[in-house]
Amino acid sequence: MSSYRKEGVDFHSNHGHPGLVCRSNARTATRPPYGRICANARRWTQGNDDERRHTRDCYWLCAPSVVPLGAMAQSKHTGRAGLLLTRSGLVAAFLVTAGVVALEQSARADGIVRCWGRNNYGQCNTPTDLGSCSSVAAVGSHTIALRSDGGVRCWGQNNYGQCNTPADLGPCSSIAGGSYHSIALQSDGGVRCWGYNAYGQCDTPADLGACSSVAGGYGHTIALRSDGGVRCWGNNAYRQCNTPADLGACTSVAGGIYHTIALRIDGGTRCWGAGLTDTGSWPNHGQCDTPADLGPCSSIAGGGFHSIALRSDGGVRCWGFNSDGQCNTPADLGACSSVAGGSFHTIALRSDGGVRCWGFNAYGDFDPPANLGACSSIAGGDYHTIAIAVPPPDTCIADLFVDRQVNGADLGALLAFWGPVNPGFPQADMNRDGNVDGADLGHLLASWGPCPN
Repeated sequence: MSSYRKEGVDFHSNHGHPGLVCRSNARTATRPPYGRICANARRWTQGNDDERRHTRDCYWLCAPSVVPLGAMAQSKHTGRAGLLLTRSGLVAAFLVTAGVVALEQSARADGIVRCWGRNNYGQCNTPTDLGSCSSVAAVGSHTIALRSDGGVRCWGQNNYGQCNTPADLGPCSSIAGGSYHSIALQSDGGVRCWGYNAYGQCDTPADLGACSSVAGGYGHTIALRSDGGVRCWGNNAYRQCNTPADLGACTSVAGGIYHTIALRIDGGTRCWGAGLTDTGSWPNHGQCDTPADLGPCSSIAGGGFHSIALRSDGGVRCWGFNSDGQCNTPADLGACSSVAGGSFHTIALRSDGGVRCWGFNAYGDFDPPANLGACSSIAGGDYHTIAIAVPPPDTCIADLFVDRQVNGADLGALLAFWGPVNPGFPQADMNRDGNVDGADLGHLLASWGPCPN
């Protein structure tokens, strides 16, 4: 056992003993599994072992959540708040009180889920206990959300169990929806599906291997393998599961009702399934006739019978069925960062965080709430639209004590009021979603330092 002395407190390295803060001064020592804590650190980096050794007031962490600190409780660290850098690169916050360091994790400044449009199955009734989320998905009349902790929640139409998230699902990194089934990409790269399975769309191939992204259509499921290959299974009536042999490596996948779209590694867009020619009859409406002048793209999406691409210059192009103007991109749209499609409407996330929709609007599909604000993720169902609203842009809303600084005092207060908003200290709920959680923590960390004049 080796030791490292810092600020009058001895910390002994004992890597196999959970519940201790430990650090070794030997560069070759085995790293403790859970990361490190940095009291009042103003910056943090991944770095190598030697760089970590010289980061101010940092100690290795040897337990995942609540860590008794022993002598640290009697040291000048008591009452301090700070940051944790985990082995996986996530950021957490800690507060030293009564010999215990409490940790809360936040990878991103995630936000709250907002829905609008048709609500006949409750697909726009966001659960009050949902918490902060990082992405959303839909195709039919149900909504899927990926929580910041990796959990998956679904609500809306549930006639085939598409909203019954498996109890053993585990943490996920990506989600997608089919018309009557739900798809999740687990953090280990495995693909899980549940809901309607008449076409085998929920029967994940045993030889699929690890994946990096998923998508869905009416009755088929699409997966992007970690090696860039595309696999499809389920309904193949229009050859939407016949991946072209010459497709090559891809970076993204998307699905329409009866067609599949892939974004190649070179920025090219390929489509297959229904709509290889515009016959003017359902379901062939040219949704797979990629424009020859499309150019390199950075993102793709599928509508019901139309296709959507985000060009590398931020422009949006649509082609296919245009019964309600869903392919008429607004001339004043401006540069965008993401696209999504509903059955008969198109959604774009502008580079400034604003959401624009066009196409079918009988149910208010493309009328974003007036108070929506900036968003970070979008999705479209049959006749409803979903977005994740991010924390307000006021960089000093995290200055909880109004001293023109976002610092450890604000961080400590936020952790002290973690959970359902306390009427006595409502300012800790920075995004006004009724909870002090990872979304508020992410905003505070992003605002760290002096407030702008």
